[in-house]
Amino acid sequence: MQEMLPGFLAALSLSASLLLVPTLLTQVGAPFMGIYTASMLMAIAGTLAFGRLGLPVAAAPGAALTSWLVAVVMLAHGVSWQMVLFMGAVVSLVMTATLAFTVFSKRPGQLAGLVQLFPPCIADGLQGAVGLMLLVQGLYQGHLLMGSPTGPVQLGNMADPVAYLSLVGIIAMLSLMAVGARWAVLGGVLTSAVLAFAGGFWVLPDAPFFLPEGLDRTGLQLIFMNGWENIKVCDYADLSLVLSLFLILSGWGGLKALAPHLDDGQMGRSLLSLSGLSFIACLLGTMPLTAAPESAVGQATGGRKGRMAYWTAAFLALLLFMEPTLQSMASFPSIFAPAFAGAGLVLLLRMKPVFSGGIADKVAAGLLFLILPLAQDIAAGLGAACIAYVSLTLLSGGHVSRFLRVLAVAFLLYFFYGFWSIL
Repeated sequence: MQEMLPGFLAALSLSASLLLVPTLLTQVGAPFMGIYTASMLMAIAGTLAFGRLGLPVAAAPGAALTSWLVAVVMLAHGVSWQMVLFMGAVVSLVMTATLAFTVFSKRPGQLAGLVQLFPPCIADGLQGAVGLMLLVQGLYQGHLLMGSPTGPVQLGNMADPVAYLSLVGIIAMLSLMAVGARWAVLGGVLTSAVLAFAGGFWVLPDAPFFLPEGLDRTGLQLIFMNGWENIKVCDYADLSLVLSLFLILSGWGGLKALAPHLDDGQMGRSLLSLSGLSFIACLLGTMPLTAAPESAVGQATGGRKGRMAYWTAAFLALLLFMEPTLQSMASFPSIFAPAFAGAGLVLLLRMKPVFSGGIADKVAAGLLFLILPLAQDIAAGLGAACIAYVSLTLLSGGHVSRFLRVLAVAFLLYFFYGFWSIL
């Protein structure tokens, strides 16, 4: 039962992303309820798969991937959401076949080096960088950081009830951490939630439950894709490259940060589960799955085993029927701020020292810590760090493996076609 509370907090924190994905896709005509139902069902399935592998990790459709696809691919270039689902299904199916061959191959050493794809400055720093990403996300959600007309960010306005209740919750959480309380993150969340409820800032809706629906409007919609005749063959290749790199590296990066003790075999099976379920997710009408950084919220309260994932899946199954309640809570985000901030601090405290070695190591680690919090995108941070490490190491006369060189070139293509080209 000691894994139940971590599972509950992980599910509660994950609900914010599971609401964001359908909200984003409604901008391009996708039905909210169908995407929400499909996203919840696939998050439950993916989390159960991780639990079976003994990992205290949850899975969910990638919110960062969805945001980029909606803004750049769908809205800016007119690609339909059905077309994107079709491409996601194709990429996921190819990845599944490749990983299945690798995982079930009888050749010894087939998966050797899968865990340590990147040099230590990147692989070891990833946990802290994801922690900083969660910390910044919590501060933004709690309105303690906000956009500034004179600089990148500025401190929030304490006249805003979201800001001061978030601050109260985070202070309560830090105080409990200082005295060694295992339930420090829960204490911060409860402090913000109770004060917000008492102040009337969020209320339970009159109808807090609903029956899941909408799969008939999203399931297998990828076969009704439109506008495909207006897309060039090279654009298919561009989008496939971006999707492949994002899914592999965000999945690898999330697992490396949240379960750093994985061996090569476990990593291979985990990535295989993600890719196979991502294919099913696209068939049902939602985005491909990745390891959810919000899992760190559960780990921050003591979740260490696969049972946490089972509890998370159980609570997600309950939340599947509570969309109106989740919408009400999400309208006052100070409730989630202490959870994200606490999880981020825990990951930062676990991080190994990474700012050592030569200039290539320091710059790569620095880019990782800079881009993840700003972009909220694990794949983008890994890509920038890899390119910098390979370039600076070669310029200084050092040795870089052939695999890393190829990966750096792939990342250059990823950034060019995914961020800077007209696609």
